[in-house]
This record gives sequence, C-alpha cells and structure tokens, in this order.
Amino acid sequence: MEITIRGRHADITPAFKEHAAAQAGQVDRFGINIAVLDVEVTHEENKRQTKQGFKVDLTAKGAGTLLRATAKAPQMTAALDAAVKKLELQLRKVSERKQNHR
Repeated sequence: MEITIRGRHADITPAFKEHAAAQAGQVDRFGINIAVLDVEVTHEENKRQTKQGFKVDLTAKGAGTLLRATAKAPQMTAALDAAVKKLELQLRKVSERKQNHR
C-alpha cells in the first residue's frame, strides 16, 4: 500500500508520519486490496472553533473500491485516529458484503 501524506497550512512531523503508517497497517486487516491511501491534513485557523482545529481526510483507492473518511479534532493525531475508525467501519461493511453475497 502506498501512503501519501499532505498538509495544508499544517506542518507534518516525522512522528505523525510514523503514526499514520502504523494506523494504515490496521486498515490492511480486512482483506480488501487498497493500492493508495491519501491522508490530507488541514489546519483551520478559526479562533471561534478551537475544538476543531485540524481536519483529516482519508481516501482509500483500490480495485473497484473508493472510500473516504473525514474527522476533525484539536490535535492532528486525534483527528487521524477518528478518521481511521470511520474508515475501518466502511471497510468492515464492504468485507461483510463480499462474504455474505457469494
């Protein structure tokens, strides 16, 4: 799986890249072939919404599969964890559909 990490108005640290790679390893456990995982981190500088400072968009592209998940949180890692949970739910649904409809 190829992982692409981009930051918009946010500095991406090496620790965040390692955390994103570790989280991407959890996505592989469902047996769905994902070729590219795009991670886009956006820092929203709105003083009124400090609780939603970072937004993480995940896009998983595979053979016939295109899944997206978005989450907002005060820290980058928290937003990434929430987005990965959403993506895992979608992957679980896709894998269950493949198992039940054979």
